[in-house]
Amino acid sequence: MIEDMDWNKMWTEAMENASWKKRRGDMTEFWDRRAKHYNESIKQNDRPAQIMSKLDIDSECSVLDIGAGPGTLTIPLAKIVKHVTVVEPSSGMLACLEENAANEGLENITCINKKWEDVHPGEDLGEYDVVIASYSLSMMDMAAAFLKMDTVAKRSVHLFTFAGDRMWDYTDLWPELYGEEYQAGPDFIYLYNILYQIGIQADVEISSTEHKQRFSNLEEAVEQWKENLNISTPEAGEVIRSHLTAKLIKEDGSLWSKNTMKSVSICWRK
Repeated sequence: MIEDMDWNKMWTEAMENASWKKRRGDMTEFWDRRAKHYNESIKQNDRPAQIMSKLDIDSECSVLDIGAGPGTLTIPLAKIVKHVTVVEPSSGMLACLEENAANEGLENITCINKKWEDVHPGEDLGEYDVVIASYSLSMMDMAAAFLKMDTVAKRSVHLFTFAGDRMWDYTDLWPELYGEEYQAGPDFIYLYNILYQIGIQADVEISSTEHKQRFSNLEEAVEQWKENLNISTPEAGEVIRSHLTAKLIKEDGSLWSKNTMKSVSICWRK
């Protein structure tokens, strides 16, 4: 019976067995290295606009953005709401966010350079009308993470993540480079069932979206993927180059990676 399953424990085990977790360990350093590239690539996607359309925000509300990255949602939110507080462990990502905010002339953003697990309601955090965690749910104890979100939320909590196979090139390249099948980690259904088991009945919406990334040339793409995969040998470079030569699409003088993925919106209201 589903009621007898410990979904939080299952989530933790699935996270520990994820290929990226085994190879990279703590992801903060990885995102520090990738911050500038990610900041540029996210501008090529319409994902922020899709997410913004699902939020119950207004000009007087306060928002907490957990795992904000370079400000993918923080920047457009700050143009609409009264104040945005950011919790982001990567100093590289925060540097990009602060630069993006300065370029837009935004002064209503507060940044907390910590992991979600290390912030404390009443000390680091106040209360916020809307709490958001967008593609940043990598906490090992997800039940505790959700309960903390619920504690500081006054109006609603919005989570955004993936459903099904969404790792494309990792799935193809990982076996060739590391001799083992790629394990992506737990799917969204774990999150829904963890919420259910801690007494939160959430709404779920699944939709399709396109993820795009532009490269000036093949070598730029190869270097990006060597960084993504944390591998730098000449042999690995040739494997990646062969894969990308067949995969990338030539368009408007550039090379593009284009993939369709399933996105999941999970929301509960107080």
